[in-house]
Amino acid sequence: MKTYYFLFLCFIVYSFLGWLLEVLYHIYTQKRFINRGFLYGPICPIYGFSAVLFIILLNPFKNNPISVFLLGSLIASFLELITGYILDLLFNTKWWDYSNEKLNFKGYICARFSVYWGLIAVIFMDLVHPEVFKLINFINTRYGEKIYSVLFALILIDSVLTLNSLYELKNIYIELHDILSEIKSNMDKLNRSLPYDAKTKIENRIESLLEMRERVLNRISFKQKLLIRSYPTLRSKRFSNALSHIIEKYKLHK
Repeated sequence: MKTYYFLFLCFIVYSFLGWLLEVLYHIYTQKRFINRGFLYGPICPIYGFSAVLFIILLNPFKNNPISVFLLGSLIASFLELITGYILDLLFNTKWWDYSNEKLNFKGYICARFSVYWGLIAVIFMDLVHPEVFKLINFINTRYGEKIYSVLFALILIDSVLTLNSLYELKNIYIELHDILSEIKSNMDKLNRSLPYDAKTKIENRIESLLEMRERVLNRISFKQKLLIRSYPTLRSKRFSNALSHIIEKYKLHK
């Protein structure tokens, strides 16, 4: 169990450091703070999972930087690909999109960031983990089980709340998509030559739909706004019009 607690603590520590790295990267590139945490807490789980896989799989190759670079790049890129695909499949949303990058695969991964992952793996195995290992091992030896119980409960609650928020956002997409489609359909009908009564009925329906649209848009939560704002390349192939209305209403992307 000590090994399990140790790996869990590694996941938490490196998820936080990954979140910090993402924040600093976007401060440097976009000159503003962007909370890149997918969950409510200040962590990026993909970094935590990558770190744990690095520790387990790359340790036999830690004295061979080329092997660490290549394997680290493959491991992290594969994890990024699977994560992006599952999120797209479940929520009809592509949270990051490398489609404009050279040598990308369906926008989920690209060569440039795979190289970054490889470099991160080398730095991680050579410089970062040997030092952080001492701290994590010290904490794990004395308080591993207690810290695990508290942090696991917090992560579980955070994950449930985040998933609930994402499913609610998907439902908003669906409702908004249907409303916008009906508005467009009725607007097209108004361009035809219609009797006065029929035209009035359509105009009343459009007015009602516009009110419904605003009610749906007003259901967007603070967490959902934060997520959309944090991912400027966010795309939804199926619900692009609905997403555009949300972004426009709340000015979420600059």
